[in-house]
Amino acid sequence: QFFSRGPNVLHQDSSAPQAAFFSPLQKVMLPPNAFQGKVAFVTGGGTGLGKGMTTALSSLGAKCVIASRKLDVLKGTADEISSKTGNKVHAIQCDVRDPASVKNAVAETIQVAGHPDVVINNAAGNFISPSERLSANAWKTITDIVLNGTAFVTLEIGKELIKAQKGAAFLAITTIYAESGSGFVLPSASAKAGVEAMSK
Repeated sequence: QFFSRGPNVLHQDSSAPQAAFFSPLQKVMLPPNAFQGKVAFVTGGGTGLGKGMTTALSSLGAKCVIASRKLDVLKGTADEISSKTGNKVHAIQCDVRDPASVKNAVAETIQVAGHPDVVINNAAGNFISPSERLSANAWKTITDIVLNGTAFVTLEIGKELIKAQKGAAFLAITTIYAESGSGFVLPSASAKAGVEAMSK
């Protein structure tokens, strides 16, 4: 077993038989500068997975743009990553649930960094609740962030890429329970299943 948080190993079980031959890799598996000259746009980039992916992309030379609702958190993360990697990280406020906010964020991204080569739809919301206790607002909030937010970002950036006759790689962060279903996370499972259908 191997658990980590960012670059810090929290728990590593070295008694596993394969550990003697294949110790866990604790660095990025791509060559240096693999993303040099590329632009990455990451929603939910201020914390968690988004922050980790942005750190890795920036360390590989990408010009990164992180977007979420909390500009103060984004700016702190952007400064932290830039100081680690030496590459500029742009912080742009964006509420993925609001198409006008997404449109403005995409326009600003193109202005400050260029058209994205990598788009990571990572912004999400979730909470644990028995399905019968869910309010209509609870359902709407998660669906708005996860499904609608991913759609708004993908469509807006996609339209701009088509205008520029340019391609990009789109990645959406989903979960195994989008396929299997799961109690206690019904809105998230349903919204992420929609994201997977949209991506396919």
